[in-house]
Amino acid sequence: MNSAIHHLLRTATLAASCMAPLAMANTCSWNIGGPAMMNYQRNMGTLYVPRDARVGAVIGTVDLNHSTPNNAGLRVECHNDGTRRLDFNARATAPIFPGPLEPINGEDVTGKVLQTNIPGVGVRVKLGFPLNGLADNSFVPIGDPTVPYDGFNERNLLTPIALNNLSNRVTLIKTGPLPPGPHTLDGSELFSGHFTDMGKAFGYGMIGTIIQAQCTVGANPVSADPVQLGDWDTADFTGPGFSTPAVPFSITLSACETDPGGTIATANIRLEGVKGSAPIGPTTSGIFSLTSDSDAKGLGIQVLKADGITPMELETEVPLIAISPGTTVLNFNARFYQTQDSSAVRPGLAKGALGFTLTYK
Repeated sequence: MNSAIHHLLRTATLAASCMAPLAMANTCSWNIGGPAMMNYQRNMGTLYVPRDARVGAVIGTVDLNHSTPNNAGLRVECHNDGTRRLDFNARATAPIFPGPLEPINGEDVTGKVLQTNIPGVGVRVKLGFPLNGLADNSFVPIGDPTVPYDGFNERNLLTPIALNNLSNRVTLIKTGPLPPGPHTLDGSELFSGHFTDMGKAFGYGMIGTIIQAQCTVGANPVSADPVQLGDWDTADFTGPGFSTPAVPFSITLSACETDPGGTIATANIRLEGVKGSAPIGPTTSGIFSLTSDSDAKGLGIQVLKADGITPMELETEVPLIAISPGTTVLNFNARFYQTQDSSAVRPGLAKGALGFTLTYK
């Protein structure tokens, strides 16, 4: 009986030893898919460049963040027990813009702007986790994780470095003159990613449309700045919804050009509050609050379209009129609008402030 029990225990011990996990190699390899190459295509949508924007100006948003999936659902994993150095290299495929550029938010971008397939448009790309060194299971950049750069890992990894979606922050930059009309980002490779024992594992490109604005906005484009809405007595404000007569004003667009392809572009405007002014109620009402340094209370300002009746929607891109060669004038109206009961209306200086962004479609 004892002999039989010993035999069973020995068999169980042997079975357990056969199930022990194998040590992972200190290398990078395909965990899903491969051997192949991942292809990242970042969709930038449609962006506009003011025609009079200076070289070095940002097109759109600084460091626009996105987690971009690869084309085939592939995945790279890197394992390390701390006894080997693993490397990652982000290598520029597109030419690097050769000239100096002004800093963006205090960051030097010279030597870090890749030239896209559109002449006059460059891009800075920063990579995120796991290629930015912000965790143990990531590659530590030599410098900052702005393409092109090199990174490495010499840590004992409890969890592997894994890459499938690519975390990337993009800033498009004007690097030279652009002709009017739309220009297409064609998805051509801008940079590639290389890993120890794998070589090139992915390429990165962008698709989208960049449109050169067809008009110039001069130094003083608003016909009256500020628009004078007149002096009023508090007794004139008889209840919420009361408004003063509309006062016309205009924004002049000069040196407008038509699209060489024959398409007629429409001027669109987006109005947003500044200096403490902000929408009151629904943005479709066109009513915004007074600035933070105003003394008056109980009222706001309403912006109307050229007809003096229809409210201008705020914080939304609103199509106005088709532009024509030469000068195009955008007409508006403004008036005081009572927003509170008459007992809450207080006299004093009443100011409002809006910023505007023009696009052409």
